[in-house]
Amino acid sequence: MPYTEFERTTGLDTQTAQRAWSVLSQLVYAWEPNCILASTHNEQWITTGCDQIDALLGNGIRVPSVVEIVGESASGKTQLCLQLAISAQLLRGPQEPYGHAVYVCTEGAFPAQRLAAMADARASQMNNPAMSSTQVMRRIQVAELDDMETMFHALSYKLPALLSTQQVRLVVIDSIAAHLRFDMEGTEPHDFYKQRSSRLMQLGARLKQWAHEYKCAIVCVNQVKDVFGVQTSLPVDGDGAESEFKMVRGSKAPALGAVWASVVNARVMLHQRRGMAPNVTHDAEHEVPSHLLRTRRWIENVFSPWAPPAQCEVTLGDHGFTAL
Repeated sequence: MPYTEFERTTGLDTQTAQRAWSVLSQLVYAWEPNCILASTHNEQWITTGCDQIDALLGNGIRVPSVVEIVGESASGKTQLCLQLAISAQLLRGPQEPYGHAVYVCTEGAFPAQRLAAMADARASQMNNPAMSSTQVMRRIQVAELDDMETMFHALSYKLPALLSTQQVRLVVIDSIAAHLRFDMEGTEPHDFYKQRSSRLMQLGARLKQWAHEYKCAIVCVNQVKDVFGVQTSLPVDGDGAESEFKMVRGSKAPALGAVWASVVNARVMLHQRRGMAPNVTHDAEHEVPSHLLRTRRWIENVFSPWAPPAQCEVTLGDHGFTAL
């Protein structure tokens, strides 16, 4: 059950609901035993490039798994996916070659320039010429799909054929919701949701099958929708620890509903808002000067079998996301 539905169903106030959600999640999701079990079975993980963010997610992005990245427009979903596409190419072991990535775009052109800048920054940081933008882009297969039928055909037939011929560690679908929210023109609302649910279940089953069969992680980007009548729980400005780690949800919820939530193994949510830096103080009786405001960002682990629900504040730079 998504958090927003849990809060609405229980009728608890925001603070109590968050605490109850955290306790229940730790009871339902045996994340600590799963992490121990994964480490003893030599499970593979794709790093984000930041140790704190990896720890938040349980150890990074697990291979194999189907993971959802969700957030508002401009929250950094594509940036995080590009960051993972670069990390997926790192050596898995002394005798293993660099891995490949597949990037499926459904909302415009592939951001090649941003990927090149991130790859060069990572190569400089690691002092590894093999991770330069030229080398990294050779190991990424890009597909730009303009409509729903093309997307389903490519994901159903072309993707498994590609996975069977190359050492692909990561598949990114950016985004899974673009054609599934509005692309069934001429259908009645009831028929629309019925058809969409059926397609989502079929696609989800195939993605999970291919992730396990071809030993890769599949990351699906999702959009958000407005939820009316839900109390906003954005963190307030100040230097209190509690305010910095409140759930930054507001009145937004992931699109595609509970059907898609049941498909993915884990959900990562990105948030942003304008506010003062956590180490800046200001007199509450006066309006905050504009020069003290900046865009603050958070990455939240909403649910996962490998880590408890938590979030951390991050910054977006040349290398991608790093924790503050």
